[in-house]
Amino acid sequence: MIDGTNELAPEKLLDLLTQQRDLYRRLQDLSDRQRDLISGDRPEQLLNILRDRQTLVTALAKVNEQLSPYRRNWRAIYRTLPEDLRRQASSLLEEINDKLQVILKADQEDQALLSARKQAVARSLNQVSGGQTANAAYARQGASVAGGSRADLSG
Repeated sequence: MIDGTNELAPEKLLDLLTQQRDLYRRLQDLSDRQRDLISGDRPEQLLNILRDRQTLVTALAKVNEQLSPYRRNWRAIYRTLPEDLRRQASSLLEEINDKLQVILKADQEDQALLSARKQAVARSLNQVSGGQTANAAYARQGASVAGGSRADLSG
């Protein structure tokens, strides 16, 4: 027991870190699938991925809340861990941090990709709108020429 409570037991710490690592693994998997969907123009499936990611983020928040007593006294707790548990905790923390960095980088890249796609769609819509405006102008001009020709023929 650490600090005289079972609540801060080393086994519980490792269990929480393992849960956190597993959630980040699943989040990274969803992040990879998200990239494939963004690249493949499948927005309806993208919404499912985003919903699943939100569920994982909620679960991560709960685990993070349970880890807060350990973080408050991290140095003292870490020093009291047996060497094998200290190595396990360090390994888990390193993997968690690595996964988090990969996920954050992928999310930034996905955001840039989505932004570029949004701009491309806006340009396409502007071109279509410009084409419709030109078509309407041609139609008006054609109607006035046709109307003027009829007037010349009748007069």
